[in-house]
Amino acid sequence: MLARDILIRGGNAADAATALGMALTVTLPSRASLGGGGACLAYHPGQPAQSIIFLPQAGRKPSSNSDRPAAIPMMARGLYLLQASYGKSDINDILRLVGNLAGNGAPVSDTLASDLAAVQQPLFEDSAMQRAFTNANGLPLKAGDILYQPRLKIIYDRLISAGIADLYIGSLARSYALGSQIAGGGLYNEDFRNALAVQTSALSLTQGQNITYFLSPPADGGLGMAMAMHNGQNMDNVAQGTVAKWRAENSSTYLKSSIEGMTKKAQDWLDNGKAGTGSLPALPASTSFVVVDRDGGAVSCALTMNNLFGTGRISGTTGIVMAASPRQLPPPLLTGSISTYKQRFIAGVSASGQNDAAQEAAVTMNSFLNKQGNKREKGVSLPNSSGSKGRVNAVYCSDGLPGNDRQCHAYTDPNGMGLAISR
Repeated sequence: MLARDILIRGGNAADAATALGMALTVTLPSRASLGGGGACLAYHPGQPAQSIIFLPQAGRKPSSNSDRPAAIPMMARGLYLLQASYGKSDINDILRLVGNLAGNGAPVSDTLASDLAAVQQPLFEDSAMQRAFTNANGLPLKAGDILYQPRLKIIYDRLISAGIADLYIGSLARSYALGSQIAGGGLYNEDFRNALAVQTSALSLTQGQNITYFLSPPADGGLGMAMAMHNGQNMDNVAQGTVAKWRAENSSTYLKSSIEGMTKKAQDWLDNGKAGTGSLPALPASTSFVVVDRDGGAVSCALTMNNLFGTGRISGTTGIVMAASPRQLPPPLLTGSISTYKQRFIAGVSASGQNDAAQEAAVTMNSFLNKQGNKREKGVSLPNSSGSKGRVNAVYCSDGLPGNDRQCHAYTDPNGMGLAISR
């Protein structure tokens, strides 16, 4: 709802996506906290799409008493880069709306209630988490209950008054690092300063006059999805197999020069159809979304905590749930894509659902492109592969944007664990 309000107020897709990503830190801290991160694909009409990478990163020197190593919080830096590069609203207006959401309370969604139920026993071994996510009777919050986070509102107020940088080089950084050490996360001030979000070229696949853009590594679900689409009808398990091969041959790094090099190498793989076989271990949870404005600007994002509720602990008095260090678990399969026709937006797809995300996203995008231009398609439903756990969020405009936005439709997980809204 917050993203829609931003669009109604005159903001564009990047503004709305920034608001939505930050709102999820309030409403879905199991998968998207200020302590976490992710990756976004941003498209401005007439320009190639760009990847913005802000995955939760490992601290440089975990201490010996860190029983739950935490990741460096990258969400604020990544969404700020997205909004600064592509948005037109005042970032403080967005932060104020999100802070009010935290302070005034937000209804617990089905997804958050389900996540709480899945891990409540180990989660509530931590007293701070128990206080944050139980009701007055000490029972886990359920769908429809109101989640109040006054401490998180204070953090958003501080980001307004002192700027986003305060979480990386100011007093908030010091507070977060100290809180992480007390909670067993083992982060230090120096970890934050050089942990930067990176903007780089997106992967691309040209099919006729359609160009489809994908998140670039280390958000490697984009490569898996792209390779599955490249293989067309023979896409079974190509997405996961390609990522498994990629990870076996390439180590993740977060330096800008290294990410640019990885993007070029991944594009070479895609151009040459270098698909892989095999499988990945069980991957962490994530969440995703797509936002489109009527001018054809679009953003497709996937966010993660590197584990359900990350470390399962809060950093000190910040109210921020800390993401898990990527040293402890394999990285999630973050997947996002945007397809254009003659430089006009046609479709945006993002996906979560652990190992199945990239494959399901490829099936969905192919389905949209196969229906492209068919004006008799009034009710396109999301394809759902048999047995897949992939959760897809998508927007499809059969006539393209800018143009007739009445031909645009939003779609979400058919199992009822998402939300699709159009103006």
